Amino acid sequence: MGKTFAGVAPHGFTIRALAIGTALSIFLNIACPYVVLVMQVAGLTSDYITAGAMMLLFVLVLVVNPLLKLLFGRHALSATELLLIYTMMIVASAIPTWGLVTNMFHILTRPFYYATPENAWTEMIVPHIPRWVAPHEPEVANYFYNGLPRGESIPWQAWVMPLAWWVALMVAVYFVMICLMVLVRRQWVVHERLTFPLTHPPMELLKGNDQRLVPPLFKTLKFWVPFAIVFFIVSTRAINFRDPGFPQIELVTWQPFFRRTIWIGFFWNFAIVGVTYFINLDVAASLWLFSLLLKIETGVFNTIGFKLGGRHEWLTGSSVATAHQCFGALIVLSAAVLWRTRHHLRDVLRKAFRNARDVDDSDEVLSYRGAVFGIIGGTAFIVAWFAQAGLPWHTGLIFLFVANLVFFGITRVVAVGGIGFTSAPMLPQVFMVYCIGPQFLGPKGLTQMAFQYSWAAEYRTSVMTSSINGMKLVHGCEGNPRRVFLGMMLAVVAGMAGAIWMTLQLNYNRGGANMRQFGVPTLAYQFVEHHMKNPFEAGWVAERWGFTAIGGAAMALLVFLRHSFAWWPVHYVGFVVADSWVMGWAWWSVFLGWLAKLIIMRGGGAVAYRRYMPIFLGMLFGQLICGGFWMVVDAIEGRVGDFVYIGVP
Repeated sequence: MGKTFAGVAPHGFTIRALAIGTALSIFLNIACPYVVLVMQVAGLTSDYITAGAMMLLFVLVLVVNPLLKLLFGRHALSATELLLIYTMMIVASAIPTWGLVTNMFHILTRPFYYATPENAWTEMIVPHIPRWVAPHEPEVANYFYNGLPRGESIPWQAWVMPLAWWVALMVAVYFVMICLMVLVRRQWVVHERLTFPLTHPPMELLKGNDQRLVPPLFKTLKFWVPFAIVFFIVSTRAINFRDPGFPQIELVTWQPFFRRTIWIGFFWNFAIVGVTYFINLDVAASLWLFSLLLKIETGVFNTIGFKLGGRHEWLTGSSVATAHQCFGALIVLSAAVLWRTRHHLRDVLRKAFRNARDVDDSDEVLSYRGAVFGIIGGTAFIVAWFAQAGLPWHTGLIFLFVANLVFFGITRVVAVGGIGFTSAPMLPQVFMVYCIGPQFLGPKGLTQMAFQYSWAAEYRTSVMTSSINGMKLVHGCEGNPRRVFLGMMLAVVAGMAGAIWMTLQLNYNRGGANMRQFGVPTLAYQFVEHHMKNPFEAGWVAERWGFTAIGGAAMALLVFLRHSFAWWPVHYVGFVVADSWVMGWAWWSVFLGWLAKLIIMRGGGAVAYRRYMPIFLGMLFGQLICGGFWMVVDAIEGRVGDFVYIGVP
């Protein structure tokens, strides 16, 4: 049938694609809070791989679009339209749970519900929360965690003002992120030709979409056999959950090292193995190798009893020392990237301020002038928002700079390394306290640091990374690229609206205390409470900056070796994220993917790489679709806690 199919007309970035992308963005932002909060299982949108968007694209390409082709012929969705829809979905995936909304609501309500005489939050934290930032009425938080009494409705009126201001803040934050990616898009995609490994699976899915009824990938056993094997292996956990007598194939083990001071995980995740196949060998090697080296460093420090002053904060590296080393590496990496981009950025500024005719920005999703002035205006609004909330403007500017620096560095790592499951080595809140000093924050500033945990804490997903991946995907497609920017912003706004509505509905109707509780809000207030109650020693700043400098110097050396000696075998990019807690889970699967690709490339080169690619795509989608299948089954059956691995827990 594929031979006789007439093909799909090239439609470009159409209005109907924008409409479908908006609808699916809302769907993801409604479904994900339900899956995470009520079903208490893995999220669809919690990592850079954007599993939910990948699953929906799979269904669109394999099921929905073939039906449209049979019914409407050339009016089915084209590959270009599907790329726009997918781009909107991955941008929206950064919003519903860990990325923003669920964290945000728990952070806004927690100090009013969990305040006790023992923790003294009523005296220490609540006075520093403006009423326009969070509702102060006792029943708002009480009903949020305990559920609405019979006959009561959601207190929307109390939420109107705080939500209006938070939505404005986050739209500005995401807008600035997209604008920043517009500035570097040509350099990364055209000049440097970065690989963007996370864009390869959707592109492979869509090959032949416009010429065949079903793309060729779905007609080979090399795809379906590993798909079925992985589906069965991962399903044993779900079957065992229903029938404890059914043998479960364990996919996670943890082993102690260095006198049981550290634990190293061995996590068999076929989605990570599949994605790693698209990563350059030297980059993949750097991911798992630096992860092990930094774990060894932490083990040595723990064994000899060495530690830096101050508290080891959660969501950073395995130790304070390694977290600061990796952050120093991130600073140097970002500086090196910007230095390499300097000529292009000069052209961008000439176009923005002088309208230089020799600089063409017609293929960008937003004009350079719009991007530059968007960054300036958006930054001014964000800093003003922070200042009004109690964070001094200069401190707010530093915090925003550090937060975007971390997002930028991680985005570069994902663009080069393609690892779909990673996080940051350092939180900007921790940097503000230990590398600048809490005296520059004050009680109001520390409280605002806790509030910004909502979007600048886990770093497991971001609009910045998704937007540049989307720009890479649509590069070279026919159509008006400005519609891609419109699609991204529609995904942000519509997705946020869907996530806000669903999260409030679930918490007020079921009671937030009866559903899955997120760790980030707890960590946020542990952070602010600890630093308000405990004295800060000035020597800690020098100690931590020292290890930041060590990490920066090591990264500078690695960059020099990489670009000076062709024989140097390991890329430097893995150093930045190797010690993040997410890589503590992912490193083993990265190693397995790297080893498999190494054997294939050594045995048959590029020909063998193409020949065996469907096997690894089968692994990837076998894990993702299996997770999605059991989520649907659990939702129908009303089961809770059937945790089927999609990515990192």
